[in-house]
Amino acid sequence: MAPRESPKVRSRARALSKNDRITRLPDGVIHHIFSFTDTRSIVRSSLLSQSWRNTWKSHPHLNFEIGPSPDQASSSNFSKFAHRFLSKRDDVTELSTIDFRSNSITLQLLRKIVIYAMSHRTRNLKIVFLGDKQTRRGGFDSSLFRSRYLEHLVLSIDFGLKISPSLTWDFPALTTLTIKRVTFTLQLPNGDASRSIDLFSGFPNLKTLALDGCTLSNIDTFIIKSNELESLSLICINQSCEFVVAAPKLSSFTYNGIARFSLATKDLCSLKSVNFQTIYHRSIQGQPMFIELLINTFQQLCKAKSLTLNLDAVKLLSKFPELRERRNCPFTSLQSLTLVSRHRLPKSLTAFASVFDYFSRSSPALKVHIDLNPKPLQFRY
Repeated sequence: MAPRESPKVRSRARALSKNDRITRLPDGVIHHIFSFTDTRSIVRSSLLSQSWRNTWKSHPHLNFEIGPSPDQASSSNFSKFAHRFLSKRDDVTELSTIDFRSNSITLQLLRKIVIYAMSHRTRNLKIVFLGDKQTRRGGFDSSLFRSRYLEHLVLSIDFGLKISPSLTWDFPALTTLTIKRVTFTLQLPNGDASRSIDLFSGFPNLKTLALDGCTLSNIDTFIIKSNELESLSLICINQSCEFVVAAPKLSSFTYNGIARFSLATKDLCSLKSVNFQTIYHRSIQGQPMFIELLINTFQQLCKAKSLTLNLDAVKLLSKFPELRERRNCPFTSLQSLTLVSRHRLPKSLTAFASVFDYFSRSSPALKVHIDLNPKPLQFRY
């Protein structure tokens, strides 16, 4: 039989309990502290204090993370933990944030996380696949993405999203959207249906949109229409379609990708800065269609005050000068032209002098800058 505690010991224990300021902190403060750690640690912390036993069930910020290179057993246990956690969490408590990062995301777990987030008034949702290899696994029902409360959404999942011409995501509160490594596949009810898609017209408050490393499959026209959109970035998109952009408040446009890029715009009256970086290859040297596409793109973005081009874009403009000079430069209000290059510039830029002159004739006050250490085009997750 265990020895009895002396009155002195019991008195000391009561005194320590009264002076335990951490245990007596308000739940709001505890949740704020927990927001800086991962969900596993939050659950483990319930062992530290009797009063914290069920605190994890009502925590409004969930941070699931494993990686970047766990073994197979760890990945399996992590998936099971996430399933159990969401099943036992207090459903009444509002959920502010779900941050899920893993190199092992099954289609079943992804579906559970999305449904849970959509049904629990989540305001911030990040689902990031940490694996380096592109697997293009499975197909996901994009109609599950509907929420009146979601404000920020990041999807970097390397899954396919099946979409239809009639599909419009419904996110009336969403302000920022980043989609990376996702394959959008348009499924047509019959072969004669239009191959155009408009996913974002149900986002009345969207201000920032970034598509990075996505694939657009079976799509002829990709429509981006938003009255509040201010920043649009299209990075390394695998596509052969035309982009149609209607955004009267758009002030910043970024493109980095293949030379085959077709753009049609409407009401870009607020455009201030354009960052256009493409890939020049000898295989396109004898094909004038690429410079025609580039000049047409410039025509659509002509209201910009600041233009950034990479060396490959300038090389492309230097080819077929007769096509370039057929029309005046569409930029008539340019104040700044920046040439960026991560590689050593040619010893002489004489070959590009006609390109710089092409821009300055339409914008006499133009200032040309050269940046040999540009920041990479990437987004924080």
